[in-house]
Amino acid sequence: MSTAYEWPRDMAEASHSEMEGNWFEGTIRSVTASVEDYAHREALKFAAWVFGIGLLLGWKMKPW
Repeated sequence: MSTAYEWPRDMAEASHSEMEGNWFEGTIRSVTASVEDYAHREALKFAAWVFGIGLLLGWKMKPW
């Protein structure tokens, strides 16, 4: 019998077991790991790309 004190833990376990087979979450984690790995290996190139993309978006989205 589950008490009210144990309920959140049971729900957390149920939600984690449901998400283990989630394709979308696995893909996002894989892409994130790849980007982090590239950023560590090629820090200057990554910084230049991020700066360039930010500059371009800032220029295109300026309010005036």
